Parts: sequence; structure tokens; C-alpha cells
Amino acid sequence: MSFIRDLFSSPSPPPAPNPTALAAASAAANQDTARLQANLNRIDTYTPGGSAVYSDMGDDRWRMDQTLSPANQALYDQQLGLGGGMLDQAQLALNQLPTGAFSLEGAPAYQTGIDYTGLQAIPGAGDFEAARQAAEEASFNRVMNRLNPQFDLQQEALETQLANQGIGRGTEAYTRAMDEFGRRRSDAGIAAGYDALSAGEAMRQGLFANALQTRGQQLGERTFDMNAINQARQQYLNEQLMQRNQQINELAALLQGSPAIQGPTPMGGSQVNVQPTDVTGAYNLAQAAEQGNYAQQMAAQQSAMSGLTGLAGIGLVGGMGGFA
Repeated sequence: MSFIRDLFSSPSPPPAPNPTALAAASAAANQDTARLQANLNRIDTYTPGGSAVYSDMGDDRWRMDQTLSPANQALYDQQLGLGGGMLDQAQLALNQLPTGAFSLEGAPAYQTGIDYTGLQAIPGAGDFEAARQAAEEASFNRVMNRLNPQFDLQQEALETQLANQGIGRGTEAYTRAMDEFGRRRSDAGIAAGYDALSAGEAMRQGLFANALQTRGQQLGERTFDMNAINQARQQYLNEQLMQRNQQINELAALLQGSPAIQGPTPMGGSQVNVQPTDVTGAYNLAQAAEQGNYAQQMAAQQSAMSGLTGLAGIGLVGGMGGFA
């Protein structure tokens, strides 16, 4: 009987998954989702400043046309006119820019050091020796010329005094008196000599200090002149650079121009986000259902086979052989 044949034949398992078909189905679903989402988000925009409108060009190609309002269009046209005028002026300014390298011609020569030619020489220790000696002699002679007449008169007075006292020349008292007078006269000459030495040294130091001061003053004048020339050179260079850069700055200002007028931006409403179709999930559900049906068929067959085995144990299977 067919019942017995069906009982001993195993059910067919579900077919193996086809990855190519599954991938194609997923790709098609994703494309449809993307196309739907793009269409939903193409929102025509109309604002006081203008409009932005989409148009279908076929083959999933779209075009957006932006149109300014009459007032903005007039401003835009004016801006284009101003921009063109500024570019014309910029071209004229560009043609007038200096093309050669920056030149230092005409600038005062840069002073790198002081010219010591003609300066007072630095004085040495022996430069004023003659002046010192002359000052010493002048000081000594001036004092002695004043003291010698006085000492001559004092000597005559002393000799007269000794003679009146009866003390003659060659006596011991006369000799002692004249020696004492001679010592006083010699001490005065020695003192005049020391004073002359001080006067000579003062003369030498004064001349030395004056020479140093003169050289310092001359050196300061040379330094001032050098700095003044270098400052004049720097001022000259600054003025030349200012004139050169001014033309470049004016050209940059012309090129910068005024801010551009912004066209209408398609803002639209809230963006629509469409989730793609879950093709893989649906396929997995179908596969799970087929696997469950197959498992039920296999369980039913095993249950039937178990029943036949039990009947064989009581001798019923042989009696059913005539029905085969």
C-alpha cells in the first residue's frame, strides 16, 4: 500500500539558501529605500529671498533651480556691476605695480663703524712732561724771586746786628748765627721746591684730563653723526617700502570687494529617514518555518516507525503482509 511506502520514505529537507538571490533581493530593496528617501527629502523651498525648486531629469537624476527675489536679483546685479568695476580698477593698479627688485639706490650708506681719522690722540703718561717741568720751574722761580730779596735784606740786617754786638766774622758766634740763617733760607727753598713739584703734577694731570675730555667729545660727535646717518637710511627705506606696499594694499582692497549676496538655501522641513527593508530577516523567518515543518515530518515518521516495531512484537506485521 502507498501508506507503507510513504512510511518508509524520508521527507525532503528544505533547499539550501541561495546567497546570490538573497544579495540581489537586498540590493534591490536598499535601492528602492534610498530612492524613496531621496524623493521625500527633495522639498521645494520658497522664501522672501527667493526659491529653490527640484525637477526630475530621469534616470535618478534631479536638478535644483534657485531663483532670487526681484529685490535680491537687483542687488545681485548691482554687486556684479560693482565687482566688475573694482576688477577693472584692480587691473589698472596691477599694471602700475613695480616689477623690478626693491632697490637701495639713493639710500644713505650704512655706517658700520666710527672713523677715527683726525681725532685727538689718547694721551700717554709722558705726553705732558715738558709742560710739567715748565710749571715746576715757573712755580719755584716765582716763590724764590719773592723770597730771595727778603732773605738778602734779612742777611744784611743780621750781619749789621752781629757787628753792632761785637761779633766779628770768623768767630764761633758769627758762624752759628749765619748757619742758622742759612738753614732757614734753605728750608724755604726746599718748601718752594715741593710746592713747585705739586704745581707741575697738577699741570700734567689737568692737561691729561683735558686731552681725554677733548677726545671723548670728538668721539661722541662722531658716534652721533654715525647714528644720525643710519637713522636717516632707515627712514629712507621705510618710506620707500611704504610707497611700494601702499600700492599692493590698495590692489588687495579692490580685489576683496564687498560681501556676496547669498542665494536661497533649500532648508525645507524635517528630513525623512526611511529604513531599508529587512530582506535577510524575512528570509531567515521563512527558512526557520521550513526547517520546523521538516522537523515535524521527521518526528512523525519516527513515531510511525516506532509503532510498527511494536506491532511486530505481537505478530501483527506478518498478518498485514497480504495487504502489500
